[in-house]
Amino acid sequence: MPQKNKSAINFPWDYQFGDDNFQKEPWILNKGKQYVTIERNLDNKGFFYLQKNKERRLSLNNLQIKSTFNKLIKFGYKLQK
Repeated sequence: MPQKNKSAINFPWDYQFGDDNFQKEPWILNKGKQYVTIERNLDNKGFFYLQKNKERRLSLNNLQIKSTFNKLIKFGYKLQK
């Protein structure tokens, strides 16, 4: 039986300009003094950069970034408006 991802249906990068929930890049998730930044990889379509605080940037594909986004939300990170 297939599993469905029930945590987040729409991700910030799924919205188009003009939508009510549209936000410009980068998308920043905060939890206290910690933050995680997500932005599109312009050199490699379909990939995203993920960076926590001032650590090294990681390049993740679409499936990995969605999974990571859901985990961050579960860990208490909030998307900055």
